[in-house]
Amino acid sequence: MQIQKNATQEELEALAHAYARRMYRDVLQLHLAEQLVIIFLCLLIPPSIFGFFMSGAVLTALFVCFCAWAYINNEVQLLHNALMWWYIWAGLVYAINLLIRACICRKLSKHLAYYKDADDTDATPTPHLHHRPLTWEKDEEKQHWQSIILFEAPIKGIYAFEWVIENYNGSIEHAPEYACASHMEQIPGERIRYTALHRLEPGKHWLAISLSNAEGEQGPQATVSQLTTLSIQKPATDNPKS
Repeated sequence: MQIQKNATQEELEALAHAYARRMYRDVLQLHLAEQLVIIFLCLLIPPSIFGFFMSGAVLTALFVCFCAWAYINNEVQLLHNALMWWYIWAGLVYAINLLIRACICRKLSKHLAYYKDADDTDATPTPHLHHRPLTWEKDEEKQHWQSIILFEAPIKGIYAFEWVIENYNGSIEHAPEYACASHMEQIPGERIRYTALHRLEPGKHWLAISLSNAEGEQGPQATVSQLTTLSIQKPATDNPKS
């Protein structure tokens, strides 16, 4: 996700929409290979779609035995009825699976379109978010590095941030919440670059991040930057007439 420093709100909105579309496709599993796998499982082992693979396999085996018995005993009508109801069941499983995923997408769309409310705090915002060094502390269990900054949004809008972590043999455990788009590039043991877009209401916002392990006495070298800026536009004033 490439973000220009002079990116407009319209361009950031387009990036957020593109990210949302990718998320929807992944949730709905609309890729051809994924759909073929789902259709195959619905026809062969319908309960496996919902995680019941072993019990579904047993049920399929019993159904195959029943169909074999009906075929051997020349019960053609019984065999046809059994296959018809099996296909109906497979179709219902496919439809229910698609409906559940559509409901997840609807909930996800609300999350991605949500503008985070300002946090109620009297703390001073973190200044100069341009390659701002991060200060790390260990959590209570001494297992993760964690850092937090306080950002003040002057107006409602989409804000872009980038965290860069150097010489760290681990990964990001928890990223700041309510991102409407994000992208992470990682070279194991060398660098992590995490970019995120956040929809923020005017006011102060805590942005917390934690890493997967807290080895040593000092946290890794890391910086955070605000990639784009928004400011309150002052109304233009007419020149007084002479």
